[in-house]
Amino acid sequence: MLKICFCMRRLPQLSREEFQTYYRRDHTRVLNPEEVEALGMRRYVQLHALSAEQCARLDMGRGGEPEFDAVAEIWLDDEESFERNWLGEAGQAALRRLMEDEQKFVDWSRSVIFMSRELVFMDGPSTPARPPKSAGGD
Repeated sequence: MLKICFCMRRLPQLSREEFQTYYRRDHTRVLNPEEVEALGMRRYVQLHALSAEQCARLDMGRGGEPEFDAVAEIWLDDEESFERNWLGEAGQAALRRLMEDEQKFVDWSRSVIFMSRELVFMDGPSTPARPPKSAGGD
């Protein structure tokens, strides 16, 4: 399973609440079902940051960058699915529509996108999972 993560910060003129409301309510309606299918997404999750005060408590003196306002996690089957669906003609058209809408609420100069594989080290409250052997050979 491949995961694409969009770590987003809001445009400066938006409050966190305005950003998150638009993202949750409006951005999720940009694509029609056929466009969503063209991207081959298996799962789509939005993570909405809590208040700046609550997030600051996690920093604990680390001095990190300000928190993101939201993170999108998108699951795809594999890299071939990404290339076939996201880089194909229908996928590119869908992504252009999403990117056009993102201009209304995302400050991409302060945001990050990356692609990853999920390595599970704990799966449940009492049974740690073992990382796959291909996770670095340790």
